[in-house]
Amino acid sequence: GMAMVKGADVSWLTQMENAGYRFYNDSGSKQDLFPILKAHGMNAIRLRVWVNPSNGWNNITDVVAKAKRAKAYGFDILIDFHYSDTWADPANQTKPAAWSSYTFEQLMSNVYWHTYNSLITLKNAGITPKWVQVGNETNNGMLWPDGKASVNMKNFAWLINSGYDAVKAVNSGIKVIVHLANCENNSLYRWMFDGL
Repeated sequence: GMAMVKGADVSWLTQMENAGYRFYNDSGSKQDLFPILKAHGMNAIRLRVWVNPSNGWNNITDVVAKAKRAKAYGFDILIDFHYSDTWADPANQTKPAAWSSYTFEQLMSNVYWHTYNSLITLKNAGITPKWVQVGNETNNGMLWPDGKASVNMKNFAWLINSGYDAVKAVNSGIKVIVHLANCENNSLYRWMFDGL
């Protein structure tokens, strides 16, 4: 049967630890966050990937460090590609600065290679995610304006396919996630998934 997935996004963790945050278990002892989550029934960890973040947090090197810790405690791992240098969400889907002048063909290529190279870096560190999320809160697509779904659903679908193909080229067993916010909005989901 299917086990219930109980997950947490702990992408802040290394930045918080660097700033002096500490975590304590139920008995009040200081402990690493991952065994604390494990003790509370968690079994999955999500980690976001930013392309070239200004302060380095959530770049692939930082993601690998967190993923190795999660794997050591037996967590399933979801890797969440934002395809941005910072937060991607329903109101913000800003291209990475380095990709800002690219043609659409170049954007498709870079979605592929950024996804592929990041997953190969994880693979070389012993990490095979169970799930890979291509885009974050893509209620209206990603990599605006080129991939804005309400303007050009085909472009968004091609970007999703570029990420999908890269994931499957690394490991065909990884499940690919299309991620939207506002799960209560049935019409949004019908529009998006019918469109794709």
